[in-house]
Amino acid sequence: MKNRIKKALSLKYYLNKLLEMKESPDEMAKGLALGVFIGFLPINGFQVLIAVTIAALTRVSKMAAAIGTHVTNPWTTIPVLIIDYYVGCFLLGRKACTPHVDFTSLSSLISAGKEIILPMFVGGIFLGTIFSVLSYFGIKKLLEKEATVVKNYVKSIRKHKKISG
Repeated sequence: MKNRIKKALSLKYYLNKLLEMKESPDEMAKGLALGVFIGFLPINGFQVLIAVTIAALTRVSKMAAAIGTHVTNPWTTIPVLIIDYYVGCFLLGRKACTPHVDFTSLSSLISAGKEIILPMFVGGIFLGTIFSVLSYFGIKKLLEKEATVVKNYVKSIRKHKKISG
């Protein structure tokens, strides 16, 4: 069980999954970028579903999109949402605050939700855009480099077979 958790949190594990996929580097990079963008939005519980649906509609890698949403996981969700909130408050020109919430009043809950959710979405969209662009170019370059290495390896094997055979 401990190894499964460790593997699920390992960046290397997800990177290897990307390298094993058959789609083009561009499709995988676009899928990952989409997933990273969705991963920064405060829609926990629906991120993978939304990312995979959009990936299917836009014909990018669904698996890469699902992997990209793992920017938020059980250990990073709270910090990401807090950062989303503070960045959103800054961008909206609001003072970050902790609204007093009266849990016995539905209108108080809705009001507090509006105070928190809007900055979280604004911050999430802003950060998601930045990190999705960075992840797109970073992973595309890595995948293209990997494809070149594999291609050169296959060429060298074929060349060796011609020489010896």
